[in-house]
Amino acid sequence: MLRCRTDVLAVAAMLVHGAALAQTASPDTPPPRFAAAAAFDPKLHPASARQHQSMARIAAGTYTIGSPAQHPLADRLAMPEHKVAIQAFRLDRAEVTNAQFAEFLNALPLKPAGSALGGKVTAGNIPREYHAVLLEFSSRPSPYTMIDLDDAEALIGVRDGRFAPNPGAENHPVTETTWAGALAYCRWRGARLPTEAEWEAAARGPKGRTFPWGEAAPSTELAVINRQSGDIIAVGSRPKGATPEGLLDMAGSLLEWTSSLLRPYPYRADDGREDLAAPGERAVRGGNYVFDDAPERLTGWNRTVSWRNPATGHRQIGVRCAAD
Repeated sequence: MLRCRTDVLAVAAMLVHGAALAQTASPDTPPPRFAAAAAFDPKLHPASARQHQSMARIAAGTYTIGSPAQHPLADRLAMPEHKVAIQAFRLDRAEVTNAQFAEFLNALPLKPAGSALGGKVTAGNIPREYHAVLLEFSSRPSPYTMIDLDDAEALIGVRDGRFAPNPGAENHPVTETTWAGALAYCRWRGARLPTEAEWEAAARGPKGRTFPWGEAAPSTELAVINRQSGDIIAVGSRPKGATPEGLLDMAGSLLEWTSSLLRPYPYRADDGREDLAAPGERAVRGGNYVFDDAPERLTGWNRTVSWRNPATGHRQIGVRCAAD
């Protein structure tokens, strides 16, 4: 039943978005350079500081990466299964929230005007020189933004001349960030995006488990899945689905940007896929609550998703930062 629902939703979404595809920024658009934000200050940016301080440590080791060929939930795009040596790193325990990302937006050298909920922000709320940074519909084709605050699924708006999450959405995962916007936030916080191999190593652990929580089949008790578009909930709402290291929502909730260009496995960090200035589709991982929530899309090795254009925001893609 879950698979049937997912396929119907995906087909419907493709029909809706297909006509507008030519109006969005091309995935081959080079990542833009955004204006520098004011320095990250834990006292001024407490939500992001708490996120950074609570990062989980992922141990160094040789991890199994990729899909086993004979598994019933195998993913051809993730083959072959192989080993990758990973250096120790840290990873956010939960996805970046609207409150945290709003702190970053408020550190940018601009002052928005008036008040508008996320999804209803207009050109009148944003200085003209930042229209192409924050407004998806400021031109056609749309620009390669940082975040699409005028998209109906955005949950960060403007309140009394400052960026602010929509009421009740403070702890929901931030949506509608582009790949470059996700990278900019993580860098501002003194972090980075995880590589695709790091993300998978954290999701599967040293024993190569199938799902972040182990081998049990996905359920709504373990993951934020099987929901209507826009019906997203607070990060960490499914603690039973955490990894042994305490990582939350590594399957379901939102897909997550990685630093890596989407290139065939086996993973090689030195083959150009980690070139942060290169254009092209970026790997997103983790399944999501609405389009990619069938069991085979929620495995730790899955690479097959509905959309991954880095140059536009998505309702089903969020951010999780890593650090050395």
